[in-house]
Amino acid sequence: MKRILVSGNNWLGDAVMSLPTLESLRAMEPGARISVLSRPSVAGLYAGLPYVDETIVPPARGKGKLRTWLGLVRELRRRKFDAALILPRSFSSALAPFTARIPRRIGYAGDGRSPMLTDAVPRDPDLLRVHRVRYYHHLLTAFGTPPEPKPPALEVPPEADRWAAEHLPEGRRVVGINPGATYGEAKQWFPDRFIETGKRLAKKWGASIVVVGGPAERELGDQVASEIGSRAVSLAGRTDLPQLAAAIRRCALFLTNDTGPMHVADAVGVPIVAVFGPTDWIATPPYGKRHAIVRTEIECSPCLKRVCPLGHHNCMKRVSVEDVVDACGRFLGAAT
Repeated sequence: MKRILVSGNNWLGDAVMSLPTLESLRAMEPGARISVLSRPSVAGLYAGLPYVDETIVPPARGKGKLRTWLGLVRELRRRKFDAALILPRSFSSALAPFTARIPRRIGYAGDGRSPMLTDAVPRDPDLLRVHRVRYYHHLLTAFGTPPEPKPPALEVPPEADRWAAEHLPEGRRVVGINPGATYGEAKQWFPDRFIETGKRLAKKWGASIVVVGGPAERELGDQVASEIGSRAVSLAGRTDLPQLAAAIRRCALFLTNDTGPMHVADAVGVPIVAVFGPTDWIATPPYGKRHAIVRTEIECSPCLKRVCPLGHHNCMKRVSVEDVVDACGRFLGAAT
């Protein structure tokens, strides 16, 4: 095949976990031109990747949703793709390649979209109990026998690395803290516990703290950094994706909820302590080996809810500051 479109994931964490699929696709189709269709918020993830030839970002919706969508379909049709690998499971993600008349369309079956796929890959229940990296990678079986997926990996552009050097505290023990979570409040550990943990890490290990997060988490990041004290700085809402990756890569440890920046930290090789509550610690943890998951057994977890239906967040309340500080100490002690 000469031209392959990959319909990319909408969320940062899922996009990072799909990178091994793109890398293996390049190995299976070395002569193809691989284009990734991506929303603007994650498009920067693909910059500089040797196995992606271009990123296609749909136009803004300023002229109306239908008109924008038709413009995208025309653009996809103009490019004459031979195949589309559709990573998201939504109806709309399959509709555009179908309407653009891309001859081969590969994606998971179900959700009313199977008739739009030429290769509707069965979504076996066992696939929901493996790591999401392998879940996406399984779609490549439509092309043949894929290689074993490599761990997600991101290269930091030199200009982003220079930016991080100017904005991060100096020293060997820089601890990144990510107190937010885009998907919903249920999977956020409590801000006061992040603050107390940051204070203890600064006092016991002499750590400098850098707080990160997206634009919607700027206020939260500023609050957490301010209350930790003079050893903390907030970059929340002040980075693009390459800058975020560069900032995280300079950390000795990254403390986080189960959210996109956690997977960025995994992809740049930084040790991770991740607090899990309602989300799936089997399907969406860091893929690499240098991480610790802090969670408590509770009957209703993982419920995968955005908001706790019981209203008391027991799965998060039972994760204590002491538990998290101890997990962080194991990594910081090893780095001495």
